[in-house]
Amino acid sequence: MQQPMIRVLLLEDNAVCARVVEGMLGRPEAGSFEVRCADTLLGALDLLAAIKFDIAILDLTLPDSQGLETFLTVHRHAPSLPIIVVTGVDDEGVALNAVRQGAQDYLVKSELRQEKLVRAINYALARTQQSSDSGVPPRQKAPIIGLIGSKGGVGTTTLACHWALELCRRPGETVLLADLDVTSACTSFLMKVDFPYTLSDAASNLHRLDTDLWSGMVCHVRDGLDVLQAPGAVGISDATSSERVRHVLRFAQSQYRWVVVDLGRLTASSFPILDESPDLFVVTTTDLTALHETSRLLRRVLAVNFPRERLKLVLNRNAKGKSVPAEDIEKALGYPVYTAIGDFAQELDEAYAEGHFLDDKLKLRREVSRIVGRWRGLEEKQEATSGFGFLRRRWA
Repeated sequence: MQQPMIRVLLLEDNAVCARVVEGMLGRPEAGSFEVRCADTLLGALDLLAAIKFDIAILDLTLPDSQGLETFLTVHRHAPSLPIIVVTGVDDEGVALNAVRQGAQDYLVKSELRQEKLVRAINYALARTQQSSDSGVPPRQKAPIIGLIGSKGGVGTTTLACHWALELCRRPGETVLLADLDVTSACTSFLMKVDFPYTLSDAASNLHRLDTDLWSGMVCHVRDGLDVLQAPGAVGISDATSSERVRHVLRFAQSQYRWVVVDLGRLTASSFPILDESPDLFVVTTTDLTALHETSRLLRRVLAVNFPRERLKLVLNRNAKGKSVPAEDIEKALGYPVYTAIGDFAQELDEAYAEGHFLDDKLKLRREVSRIVGRWRGLEEKQEATSGFGFLRRRWA
């Protein structure tokens, strides 16, 4: 009978050592192993997000992470994954500490042999299986809801704020509102929060993130709702920091029931983050400039093979009887409209000035409630009470 394939994540920056381990596990007598290698911590976190591994083998000394923090970061991102630490003689104390913190075993590189490695893997898998048989199932990761504007000033941040507020309205729900709009960083302004830490701080401390540190990084707005502020002028300027932001969001998924992300406008650094969102809501208005930018955004996102069915177009600020009909916009863009929202700009300006911008009695909130209900499959069978309302079609 053929043995089931065991998927192994090997985190090792030394190419020679990596080939040695791959060779040991690739021999017929070793068993049936599929090994995927990463030479950096961020590379390993990417593989963990994409593939369901059975076990991880870690070298603790890497270009982007050193010592015990390497193990702790992987363990936090995949708490149920059994981990074996491979170390040099001088690092045995660190390896032992990793075992105390939750690693299944450690092996010294100079003493590494095929039989010892395979035995350590099998024992680690057996112990993990025993633990999972008697434990509780792992917590499901929170879905990420992404909102992105065709251009600035179309109301993306306002919708993101009210979307997050709507999700946390139900008892027991926990929501993170993450502001990734580095050009305007308006979430904290609309929410009237002033907090010293931002997304950049979380990304810089990725290797140290745990529940306690995270609690100090986010601003607690109300029961069930936290805000992670945008870095403002600092920005997310390169691929490395974009990757770190991806992993910050993945960590947040383990802490909340929902994660709402205000992406601002589409930039080159947005693309690595788009894949984290099962549904991407593109916010625009019927203004000709906004529609032109919408067309460009849709083409750019679809050009990188983002699934068409995950893009949902939202027409904001539609004055009933005064705006371009949704059907005409669909024809012009060659793309269906998911929903349209009335024009509540005056009401929102007054609400902010009077200090009740977050009030759930606002007409906008009722519209957002309907959108969230539809998205979650909870839409009530009644007509919209204000604004343009829902388009009464389901789009495939």
